[in-house]
Amino acid sequence: MAYNETRVTVAGIVASKVVRTVVGTGYSRAAFRVHTRERRFDRDREEWFDGSTMFLMVTCWRDLADNVHACLDKGDPVLVHGKLRIRETAENGVTSQHIDIEATAVGPNLVACTARPSRTRDAPAVVAPREEDEHALSPPLVAPGAVPAPRAAEPAPKEVPAISH
Repeated sequence: MAYNETRVTVAGIVASKVVRTVVGTGYSRAAFRVHTRERRFDRDREEWFDGSTMFLMVTCWRDLADNVHACLDKGDPVLVHGKLRIRETAENGVTSQHIDIEATAVGPNLVACTARPSRTRDAPAVVAPREEDEHALSPPLVAPGAVPAPRAAEPAPKEVPAISH
């Protein structure tokens, strides 16, 4: 991470087709626009209303680009996390600023949709520890020079009687 780098997370809707290209270095790049709209609750009227709206360009690289292109379509609810970039363009003597996100993570927004993850060939499977194994992951806290107390023996599993029909 760079010094004074601005990281953002945006919840929105894919507002354009996801376009994937291969750049001169051989890396994949995917780009799409994301639309986000602020929603506010007016307590006096007891109703929600739309606030500011914003469109941002999102750029993804390498495996993220390939996966975004394969999984997302216009209209999909997404969460985008990445580096905020300000890009300036000059046209007919007028300079304009555009806000872009160079994404490091993109995923479906599960508030508005469901998803079933499917690992890519390079992504390792991560197995969450069982709750009862949690104590085995961290060493017990012991003062320097002290002898750690032995762990209590775990109770033997209870036998379940066979059920006959």
